Amino acid sequence: MKSLDYPVRSRTGRDGGYSLGESSNLPPLQFDDEEAVAIAVSLSTASRQGRGQSVSGGVQVATDSARIKLERMLPTRLRRRYHRLVQSIEAGPDPDPGGEAGLPDTEVLLELSDACADHQALSFIHVKRDGSRTLRRVQPHKLVTMSGYWYLVAFDSDRDDWRSFKVERISSVKHRHERFEPQALDAWSFVTQSFAEARYRFSATVTFEISAQQLRSKHHGTIFGVVTELTHQRCEVRLSADALDLVVEYLCALLSVDADFQIAADREVLNRLEAIRARLGTVG
Repeated sequence: MKSLDYPVRSRTGRDGGYSLGESSNLPPLQFDDEEAVAIAVSLSTASRQGRGQSVSGGVQVATDSARIKLERMLPTRLRRRYHRLVQSIEAGPDPDPGGEAGLPDTEVLLELSDACADHQALSFIHVKRDGSRTLRRVQPHKLVTMSGYWYLVAFDSDRDDWRSFKVERISSVKHRHERFEPQALDAWSFVTQSFAEARYRFSATVTFEISAQQLRSKHHGTIFGVVTELTHQRCEVRLSADALDLVVEYLCALLSVDADFQIAADREVLNRLEAIRARLGTVG
């Protein structure tokens, strides 16, 4: 182990023995198949999302370099499935890049990505938010990663409509040996729109005295909410999330637009905005 630059410490006596110590150099690391794929996928996802966000050049270069090195070292039996997984992922500007939910079960991800690549129908058990379990039969389309979570976007055969499923709630994946023609869909936009239209714990509605088109042109980045045109010079944006901080973050980004507005929101949201206004009043 010393020849591989692993720091080995020895201790004599009755309770003596050998143990790994710290080192100024990073020794070679050994990963099993699941660990290797998990790290490679995480690096690939971080690399793709970093290009669309304010990630420093040094961090971006280091991420890309580590990803390329690991991809080259993947065994042949893993490399093809890994590349199919990466090709099945759609990523965009993350509304909460600090999310730390982590990677779901690697084998489940690989099964889903194989089906996406092969346009093969699936069935699986899905656990809903209330804890109930349902059997779903779907035509898988893409995997989306957002805020540390992974989602499968698929056409639900039983409900005859598109759905998104949190991957960590999926188990017992089975291929149905049934092929389908893929349909065109922006999976990442579908997931963000689904979030925006859903009712979560905290909500806010902002009415702007400009058109929806003017709002989109004045706002830099993605609007994480449902934009509704009210008149040719008036529009409304509805925001909703389980995390109070996330709703406030969305609002602050929206309110940076140079336009008159009115806000209707939950009391907790308004209190947080008032606290921010008070802090800004001390500036200067």
